[in-house]
Amino acid sequence: MMELHRNDEAVSAAIATVLLFGGVISIISLMMLTMIPVIEELEGSVERHDMSAQMTQFNQQTTTLSEQGMPGDVVTQEFVPVDGALSWDTMRSGMWYSSTWQDDHSFRIRDVLDFDDMLKIKHPESTTSTACFSDLRLGPDRPYHYSAPQWADSVILTTKPGLSFPLGPINVDVLRNEVVEESAELFVDDVQEWVFDDADWTIESSQELVVYWMRHGQGTTEVRATDANANGLGRSWALPLPSGTIQLNIVADELMMVHGNGAFGDFTEVALASDLINVRTSWSKTMTLDEAQVIHMTTTTDAQLMLSIGSEGSTAWKSLTGSIHSTAFIPPTQEGYLHLANPNEDAAIVTWRGSGVTVDELSAYSIPWPPAGLDGASMLHSDIPVSVVWSESATPSGVYEIGAVDTGMESGLHMHMNYSNTYNLEVRSNGQQSVLNVSTLSENETILNYGDSLVLPVSNEVISIETIEGHGMFAFAEQGSIGLHDALHQGARRCVAIDVTASGWVDLSMPWNSMGGRSIVDLQEAWKTGAFPASLHIELYGLIVEEPYTPIGSAWVMQISRFVYEFDSSVTGMEVAMSGGAVLTNHPEYKPTVIVPPADRGGPGPRFAATIPALHPTSDSAVGGGVLSMEVTLTKRTSLASDVAYEVRRGWAEPYGGAIASSSTQGLEASEDWTIYPGRLDLLTDYVGWVPDPGFGTMESVWHTAGQPIQFSLQISSLDAHVSEVIA
Repeated sequence: MMELHRNDEAVSAAIATVLLFGGVISIISLMMLTMIPVIEELEGSVERHDMSAQMTQFNQQTTTLSEQGMPGDVVTQEFVPVDGALSWDTMRSGMWYSSTWQDDHSFRIRDVLDFDDMLKIKHPESTTSTACFSDLRLGPDRPYHYSAPQWADSVILTTKPGLSFPLGPINVDVLRNEVVEESAELFVDDVQEWVFDDADWTIESSQELVVYWMRHGQGTTEVRATDANANGLGRSWALPLPSGTIQLNIVADELMMVHGNGAFGDFTEVALASDLINVRTSWSKTMTLDEAQVIHMTTTTDAQLMLSIGSEGSTAWKSLTGSIHSTAFIPPTQEGYLHLANPNEDAAIVTWRGSGVTVDELSAYSIPWPPAGLDGASMLHSDIPVSVVWSESATPSGVYEIGAVDTGMESGLHMHMNYSNTYNLEVRSNGQQSVLNVSTLSENETILNYGDSLVLPVSNEVISIETIEGHGMFAFAEQGSIGLHDALHQGARRCVAIDVTASGWVDLSMPWNSMGGRSIVDLQEAWKTGAFPASLHIELYGLIVEEPYTPIGSAWVMQISRFVYEFDSSVTGMEVAMSGGAVLTNHPEYKPTVIVPPADRGGPGPRFAATIPALHPTSDSAVGGGVLSMEVTLTKRTSLASDVAYEVRRGWAEPYGGAIASSSTQGLEASEDWTIYPGRLDLLTDYVGWVPDPGFGTMESVWHTAGQPIQFSLQISSLDAHVSEVIA
């Protein structure tokens, strides 16, 4: 019989071995638990740097294309992801520039890229009178829309000139009840005419046009310059004209050289300035055209141009600040009459060289024009805002626009007419719906839906129209059998009254319905139809001296798509993105970082210029984690501003707004003035460039020139991006 003996030392050794093994496993587990995030972070770092290099290279190509390319030029690149996926973000992206046109004035905007109908503005230096909004229609599949007024029976149009023209034809469709009835393809300087038996139609175009609505092929209108500045004056016009007799009349503040060219040939003439006080420069010419054609007119100074097709007609004449109601005008010198309307409850004293009249409150007065024996264009001054209509006869005939009393501009909430004659008044909503109170109608309310018109016969009576709910309106007076009007597209010049003086932020409602909280599909459809603006131009007017509608500032708000590479590291939701000429990332730990800042050009001296590459995907672009090839085509380059400004600001939407504002001001580190007096812009004399806005937590930066006026130039290039999967 075997006797078993217990070896205590062996048992202890075995137990120790097991415990040691367990401890080792625990240590390894803890090490793995600690090391996995480090490994994931290293992997995320590899992904970030790999895609940063690819996007930086591609961003350089697109920036060069936007600044130097011509329409039709293409750049391509393959994107090879590591583990992440490539996609587009059209909701959390965008930027804006703003500028002021008056010394010692500022203009700021906030909450403008959140897709609702509210924003904040700030202009503390004087009374803020009016803001006008225009849809820039940026991006693919976002056509321009032109709605025919009820009085029009024909149209003549051409392509609007710009810095560069599309390579291929511009597609133009005529729609009735959303059904295409007619189509045309236009190249540069092509003219298209259509005649219709009714006015229930709309023109839709892939590019902006110059459109003249006509009635019986005759009339008179003031023509907007294609390069109009903040005051509405300009030096270049493209006139699509039918065959027949035309009259051109140009007025300006100083001596000018006038050049015209077209199929007829060309001419160059000089208009001399008058030596008389309150008399400016005038030029006129009558021509007979054998065929329909585009005439290009240029002047050497900012001017206004009146066009007459035939010898009759009427037109509203804008002021020297671009408003319809104002205190200073240079009326045209073509023989006729001026009809002065006073919408105020006080009498207006209107004077010109050698004479003057008093226009009673809420009434109108007609005078023959120009003053007899005067060589030049006489200035017209009023002590309170009035409107001016030029007509070839003592009783206006043709079609002319009515300015809004509350805004002083083309559109607004309140219209007032007091001419003593018989005419039809056509009112059209400038938003989605307007509820009107018309003084001559027995009903209390009239609902005017988007795109609809209300035609009111008026016979020697005062008529007042108030928008009591909804958005404002445009209005036209038409009399007789002729008419001519230089048209705006549907999203242009929607104006709202402000009329406040405030040092802080002022809430403002835009004339579009809110899209806040809606899906990207709804938003894209709204951009396409114009129900919500696809990028925005804001023009601010305020009180300077005695003129309440002086241009104060402008802002350009660009909704630009972001091309995004999404990946995971130790945390989820990391990305490298390219947008508006910048390459950005939130890696690591959601910290916004600027890899490549947006491009701009400053100096020498107080100069600033920028070209914004607006990249948008085509509707059939691919996304995902495979190898993708992107082809970017430059479709057009547009000049947004080229003028002398006194303050230039740049803002960027979050999540990278603060990071871009901070990164753009790094050059301040070399400034001795900033080192000694940090935050004192008034003492900063040894630096020109971006400086942080004095506000707290701002997403804006300011271009600093030590108080000198800035030669400001801003352009935007529309880039269509098509992304396709690379098949191995």
